[in-house]
Amino acid sequence: MVKTALITGASSGIGRGVAIQLASKGWHILAHGRREDALRETLELVQAAGGTGEWFAAEMGDMSAVAALADWAMKRERLDALVHCAAKFTYGPVSTDRFADWDSSIDQVLRATIRLTAHTLPTIRQTEGAFVYICGPTSWLGWKNHAIHCALRHAQAGFAKALFEDVREDGVRVTLVHPGFVNTPAVSDDNKDRSRMIQLEDISSMISAAIELPTTSCVTELTLRPQRSPYI
Repeated sequence: MVKTALITGASSGIGRGVAIQLASKGWHILAHGRREDALRETLELVQAAGGTGEWFAAEMGDMSAVAALADWAMKRERLDALVHCAAKFTYGPVSTDRFADWDSSIDQVLRATIRLTAHTLPTIRQTEGAFVYICGPTSWLGWKNHAIHCALRHAQAGFAKALFEDVREDGVRVTLVHPGFVNTPAVSDDNKDRSRMIQLEDISSMISAAIELPTTSCVTELTLRPQRSPYI
């Protein structure tokens, strides 16, 4: 029976890379994103890699849209993995002027993570599947002008670590992925050599390996850094 993965943020970057990687192994891909044209491009790449797929456009900050995404995914014959790549980045000093941006970030980064997980957990329990959350060093460090982003990533990591303890006896794997510079459109070119960054194939193959482990082991955290500094 063909395995199925729901991948958020699959319209570009790591999400698209994981979609292509799993598709090359015959998985059926449920691709989420905000831009329909980019999602169609992802599905073309999925099919070219040998897999099949469908797409669903939704805003992660809209909890009714998150619920609709989960409902759509769970109507499939099975759901074996949720790879959560979608996120919002917020940057700036602590200020009352930024309340609206913070609230939006809380919804898109933390609340969406928690709710999408809760919605899909019963189905993924049935398949003894996997949850993967793309996080990063801001989940354990404090960076200047990143107070809210760091707070949200700390919370996301704490949620994932506790979730693993809740579901490990059910055979469900939970993996936090902490990438360094990855060669994606989201990373600026300023003073950087893209050939020295982590390539999408690199991180996608590691995520795929974590998802496809047997239920006797789990990669709970995975940190990838460029072998050589990309700064020039």
